[in-house]
Amino acid sequence: MHRAPFSALLLSLLVVLSPDLTLAPIQAGEPVVADKQVVADKPVVGPRHLDEVVLPPVPRVPPVVAIERRSADRRTAGGVPPVAVALADAPRYQSALEAARAAAGAYGVTFAAVRDGQLLWSGSSGRERDGLTELTADSTLVIGSVTKTYVSALVLQMAEEGLLDLDDSVRDHLPSVPGMSGEITIRQLLDHSSGLADVFNDTTRRGLEEDPGHAWTAEEVLRTLHAPWYPPGKGWAYANTNYFLLGMIVERLTGSTLGEELDRRILEPLRLESTHLMTGTDTTGPLAPAWSTIFWASGAMTASAADLARWGDALYGDGMLQPETRAAMLALNDHDYGFGVQKVELPGATGYGHTGLLNTYTTLLFHDPSDDLTIALLVNRSHVDLGGMLMIPAPGGGPSLYELVTGN
Repeated sequence: MHRAPFSALLLSLLVVLSPDLTLAPIQAGEPVVADKQVVADKPVVGPRHLDEVVLPPVPRVPPVVAIERRSADRRTAGGVPPVAVALADAPRYQSALEAARAAAGAYGVTFAAVRDGQLLWSGSSGRERDGLTELTADSTLVIGSVTKTYVSALVLQMAEEGLLDLDDSVRDHLPSVPGMSGEITIRQLLDHSSGLADVFNDTTRRGLEEDPGHAWTAEEVLRTLHAPWYPPGKGWAYANTNYFLLGMIVERLTGSTLGEELDRRILEPLRLESTHLMTGTDTTGPLAPAWSTIFWASGAMTASAADLARWGDALYGDGMLQPETRAAMLALNDHDYGFGVQKVELPGATGYGHTGLLNTYTTLLFHDPSDDLTIALLVNRSHVDLGGMLMIPAPGGGPSLYELVTGN
């Protein structure tokens, strides 16, 4: 079997060790704001538990209806509705979130959890990257590679509707992309087995550093690609290029922009009003145009924590995809990756979701199917120990965020 060259294998190893490391660069220099004072950078707290390794049309229940039905069924099963418990426990959640932020040395953090179809709690701690603007529960942060969960779901919906087949040649849909092997399939883009080199390379790195205000075209981004790392289907290596191309396929087949299709198919039906795909026209957003256009469909979305948790609940529950499609999405390969989903391990729990690191933002979307629990944690600092943050006890030995949402 053909193997990836040493550089590609090293890149894959780095992805395992840290979300998006080298695949999505970070801003240099990470001053930390804690208690309104700028202090020295702190080491990561605890071990790193989260790795980002790194059909014909049928009627579908509108996703938001499916979520509401599941929630109603659970509310009538007896006991206190989870949201009422969360209101009573809000001070404990806030205390645990403050402790998690302090332990990570982050400017600010937002957090939300959905269990049994209901929002348990959402909140924030700290400030925006300016060190002055207070974060709120509704604040939106960059979610990086968690963007791939949305793009994957959109493509899988289109496959259900017969607009594409997962075994279609990518070149058939994107004939103008230079040097595209006819053997690369949409399936291989979804699970990162295409062999394509990453969009983050020496040329795009210089662009990010020297001219962050430049909005890159797709043609400009694709012209920077290095030679493929290995033949299609003959290896595995995480590459943002795969999802960049998936975004292009969506636009070509629908005649709409990727953002418009995300709105129409996912964000509006689920009422995820705080979720947004950034473009090169978003000059006042958290990402400069170069960042949002180079990483685009692979990582340029923003969301509130509550929106992200509700999205994970919908994606991994009922109503978003047909059961057989969802099963195919969750069929992880030997590298613990499926279609825009990865295995995620927390101390005492194993589930799936995705992590993200882009610029100065680190994100976790975690779903535990055994407990029907979805957690969203968004941090405006790069390279933090997301799993460790969830386990940090509140001052005085109070429960951690994870203990609060699981009841353990």
